[in-house]
Amino acid sequence: MPPRNYTSEIRSRHAADTRRVIIKAARELFARQGYTRTSVAEVAAAAGVAVNTVYTSVGGKSALILAMTEDSAADAVGSDSLQRIATLDDPREILRVTAEGTGTVQRRQQKTLTILLDNRNADPDIAAAADLATRFVQERFGIIAERLIETGGVRPELTRTQIEQTLWFYFGFDAWRTVRGMGWTWPDATEWLATQAAHALLPPAA
Repeated sequence: MPPRNYTSEIRSRHAADTRRVIIKAARELFARQGYTRTSVAEVAAAAGVAVNTVYTSVGGKSALILAMTEDSAADAVGSDSLQRIATLDDPREILRVTAEGTGTVQRRQQKTLTILLDNRNADPDIAAAADLATRFVQERFGIIAERLIETGGVRPELTRTQIEQTLWFYFGFDAWRTVRGMGWTWPDATEWLATQAAHALLPPAA
């Protein structure tokens, strides 16, 4: 029995490694030559596997773009930020951690997000993946909004929905693309977005 389990573990690791290589190859090709112009055969060649392996490991092109999105959404930085936020009682610190976390994820997952955001209106597969990424981030902002309310430090007239929408406005995909598009450094963008979100969500300092 132990040898069989050991063999199964090796196969599982190999399958996971193959899947990662395929998704990485797809990401590079989609970013370089576009989603619609990239074939599954090209992904297979770039990954160094057979075409059938792409289908059995991940799936067709729509599955590849969704897998890329899910992998990006699962970036550990986002989860780590939420864990830190759950321990914080200072709303300004919560907003700072939110800014740092979302900025780091944007930087680490920039290639995938560029594929999604630049092509979401051109292909239904991309649109579905972009919607998935948006929902995932907004769900996390909902959790952060709840924590901000629990601290008692936000403006009392704001509803949970308004807080969540404000977080999306300042820390969502388009916000980061805008400040980065203006040539701001990541640290400058992080500080500015956190400061503006604090102005919008917190009472004026006494």
